[in-house]
This record gives sequence, C-alpha cells and structure tokens, in this order.
Amino acid sequence: MGQSSNIMPAYMVMTSALRRINSQLTAAECHGLIAGALNTQSTASITRFFTDDTESLQQDCEFAELISQLVQVSSEGYRDEDFNFQLLLPDDVIPLLERSRALAEWCGGYVMGLLESGLKEFDKLPEDAAEVAKDLVEISQLDPSADAGGTESDLMQLEEYVRVGVQIIYAELTKDTELDADEQDSANRNGENE
Repeated sequence: MGQSSNIMPAYMVMTSALRRINSQLTAAECHGLIAGALNTQSTASITRFFTDDTESLQQDCEFAELISQLVQVSSEGYRDEDFNFQLLLPDDVIPLLERSRALAEWCGGYVMGLLESGLKEFDKLPEDAAEVAKDLVEISQLDPSADAGGTESDLMQLEEYVRVGVQIIYAELTKDTELDADEQDSANRNGENE
C-alpha cells in the first residue's frame, strides 16, 4: 500500500490481489486490459472483467489502489517522451515458458481492452497501428508450450515489439485528443500573456 504511485506494482503482488478478489484474470491480462482501455482514456467499463465477486471487489481497498496505480503508471508511460511504457510481466527469474505465456496473456488482455474501449475494427487504424494490433491478436493466441524452441532472446525481442507497438497504437488513437489538449494549453498561455 505504501508504494509510490508512479512505480509499477510487482507482478506477484498483483497476482495475489487478483486471487483475493476471486478473479480469473492473471496480472498480465489485467494490465493488458487496462493498457488497451486507456487508448480511449476510459477504464471505467473494464472493472467488470476483474471478478464476478463485486462484494470482494468493493471491499478490497488495496486492490483498488493497485488498479489505480496501474492506470496511472500506464498513462504516464504512454505519454512519456522517452517511451518508457512498461508491461507488467513476471520477473526474469521465472521460467521462460511461464513468461512467454504471460506475454500472450498480456496481449489478450490488451486486445480485450481495445475492443471494450470502442475500437471494433483494426483495419480502420493507420497501417502501422493496424499491423501491430493484428500481431497482438496473433501473439495472444500463441501456445508457448507448443514452441519449445523459443529462446530468452526471442522473448525479449517480442516483449520489446509489444511494448513499442502498443505505444504506436496509443499515439494513433489519442493524437486528436492530445492536439486538443495542446491547443488548450497554448490558448491558456496566450491568455496569461495578454
């Protein structure tokens, strides 16, 4: 509970919190869901995916704080000029197979978040973003246990592709919103200078 709001919660902390509220989601899926929903600046509609046990959800203040923290860290990561968006995935000490599965789950959550936030057709995205979105769907359907030939390096490259790719999608889906905010900031500054 005492963690700074701009630090990603630990994967195992999030996993424990999800278990406490009887959620079927993994920590990776949960963060992917939030990251996808943030593309329309709205995470309100996704809380129903966390659990059917609404009583546990309402009574668990620590879970609510962790979700708020994930939303804030993800929002800041998307807007960071240095592209520091992070994926909530298991630590590197976890076996490769489990980490590969978590990346697929993260992508599945992200796609679900995109769809829940109102994006219904990836083909309507600009070409680069549409390609990434389609790749994320494919990654979400991978069965890591069927591909025993994957290496640590392969997983790291795929994680980096996902990390950068979701930032491309975010930039495309929010550029009009960010332009409006920049115009408002500029108008406010001009009003102060008069």
